Amino acid sequence: MEVITLNKNTLNKKCLELISKVDFQPDAIVSVLNGGGFVVDVIKREIDCESILFMNVKLQRRRPLIKKILVFWVLVKLFNYKILDWFRRQESISVRKSIKWFDLNELSNIKVNLELNSNSKVKNILIIDDAIDTGRTIFVVLNNLKRQFSEANIKIAVIAWTIEDSIVKPDYFIFKNDLIRFPWSKDYKGKDFEKSSRS
Repeated sequence: MEVITLNKNTLNKKCLELISKVDFQPDAIVSVLNGGGFVVDVIKREIDCESILFMNVKLQRRRPLIKKILVFWVLVKLFNYKILDWFRRQESISVRKSIKWFDLNELSNIKVNLELNSNSKVKNILIIDDAIDTGRTIFVVLNNLKRQFSEANIKIAVIAWTIEDSIVKPDYFIFKNDLIRFPWSKDYKGKDFEKSSRS
């Protein structure tokens, strides 16, 4: 599995490439924070979005133990990308194995706060995130949107579809079966991205 690092400029190009693939006009765009917020920020700057409603959703994902160890993140600054890529591949193997343990009924019952009123006349919804790994987060968001907007056409767009066996498949994506290091990733070494610029 290849690890691809996107800097700010290549990220902007990939965001525009992603939105150019969308073949319907969304009434609402749901950005899954944090990564989806960065992607939507680029899209808002580059296309006319006046008629589109925007909302953000944030779910806390479970993180592997290694990401909780402060010493590891101190060492990240010392490691080169080859070593960091190896860590990413190991984490991906672990994440891939976790998919078989998901209880989809349990995930279907998780409620998230959607900022959009059910009375809004929304027919087309686009969910945007930076990546789908297991699909857990998007699955939860998608089920909540389906409950609230049962008649709406809902599609999913991501920069990276990391694991083909994910429980949710995106409708639009740029990378498939690749690991993407985004400018907001903890192991990104560039200085060209300001993390505070998020929806």
